[in-house]
Amino acid sequence: MGVTTIQRRHALRTMLVRAEAAGEAESPWETVSAVASTDEHFDGEDDVLAELHQEWVRLLSARLHRGQIVASRTALNVRDLYDELCAEHATMRGILDAHHTHPALWEPTSREHGLLARIAGLVADDATWEQAATQGRALVMQRIPVQRAALR
Repeated sequence: MGVTTIQRRHALRTMLVRAEAAGEAESPWETVSAVASTDEHFDGEDDVLAELHQEWVRLLSARLHRGQIVASRTALNVRDLYDELCAEHATMRGILDAHHTHPALWEPTSREHGLLARIAGLVADDATWEQAATQGRALVMQRIPVQRAALR
């Protein structure tokens, strides 16, 4: 019997809780005591990062679709909501930010940025995902990480 999605998500959350307690936002699967749990449920760093990003996007999508944010479609609302989520999940966002150049995150991050641009109304309906990703990346980067950290 293989590892279930529920087991993987539980292992990921355990790692995040322990990483937050230890103040470890670089590579907690290497240093935090959740290593045994992540080793049992993931096939290495790529797999952990991909699952972590999926969890981030689940949280982000849920937040974007709650309330009136999708209907209002303003870049300011989307960016503020993104910053709030970063503050609420600082350890997760810190790990993802620390590994933003990792190849396992290139495509998922591009899709995330495209989603943000489309919801914020920054691109036309016929825009390519690459165009949307570029606009979404610009939206997220409008505040430099130091400014985002000050919001926490």
